[in-house]
Amino acid sequence: MLDKYAEKKIARLRDSLSQKEKFSIDDVSRDLGWKRSTALSVLSNLSRAGRVVRLARGIYTFDERSRSFRVPRLSDELTAAIERLRKEGVSFVLTGLDILLPFVQNQPGRILHLIYTGVGAGTWAQSLLRDSQFTPVLDPTRQEVEKILDIIPHGSELIILREKSSRLASSNSLATLERAFVDLYVEATREMIPFSVQEVAYIYLNMSAAVPLNMAQMVRYAHDRSIKDEIRQIVNFRKQGLPLESDKSVTNFLKVLEAIG
Repeated sequence: MLDKYAEKKIARLRDSLSQKEKFSIDDVSRDLGWKRSTALSVLSNLSRAGRVVRLARGIYTFDERSRSFRVPRLSDELTAAIERLRKEGVSFVLTGLDILLPFVQNQPGRILHLIYTGVGAGTWAQSLLRDSQFTPVLDPTRQEVEKILDIIPHGSELIILREKSSRLASSNSLATLERAFVDLYVEATREMIPFSVQEVAYIYLNMSAAVPLNMAQMVRYAHDRSIKDEIRQIVNFRKQGLPLESDKSVTNFLKVLEAIG
C-alpha cells in the first residue's frame, strides 16, 4: 500500500500523462521537472505496487489492459546495439519482428532486426554497429538480404537499416505494436524482405485477438507511410467478427491483402 506522499506523486503523473498511452522515464522527468533518477525510482516503486504497468525497459502505462502484453525481452546483444545508438544520439526506432514476436505463428529461424533511422543517419548507424554482434545493412533489397543471409554464418543476425524520418507511434526508440505491424506489413507486401505475407496475416489476427489495439494510431501512422487506405481495409476486416484463430479467417485475410495488391 502506498503512503500519502506516493499517492500525491501518482496523482501528478496521471494529471500530466493521462493522455499518453505509454510514457517513458524521460517523459516523466521532462513533464514533471524531476531528475531522471527520481522518475526512475518513483516508476519502479509504482510498478511494484501495481499502480502503473511496466511494458518494457523504461516504458510504462496506466492502462490495466496492457498487462496482457509486454515487449519481448531483447537479447543482450541487441540491447547493447541499440544502447550504442542512443548513446551516440542517433535518431532511430526499433520496429518489426522484435516488437511483434509474441504473435508470430511460426517462429522464424532468424529474426530480421529492423531499425528505422532518421533521414541521413543510416550510414552513421551502420558504422556504429559494424563491430557489434550483428551485420548491419543499409536499405537492402529483398534479393540482397537473401544473398547476405546465405553468406554470413547461420548463428549471425542481420540488422536492416532504413532511413525513415518519422518517430510517430514510438516511445523510447521502440515502435508501438501498431507501428511495428504497419512497418512489417510494408516490408513484406512490398517484398523488401523475405517474409511471408501469410505470417503477416497470422500476426495481425493473433495480436488483435490478444490485446486492445489503437486502430486510430495504426491508421495515422499508415497515412504517414502512404498506405492509409490499405490499413483501413485491414482494420475493417477485423470488424467481420470471424474467429481469429480459424483457418477461414487467415484465408479471408489473405484475400483482403490480395485485393489490396
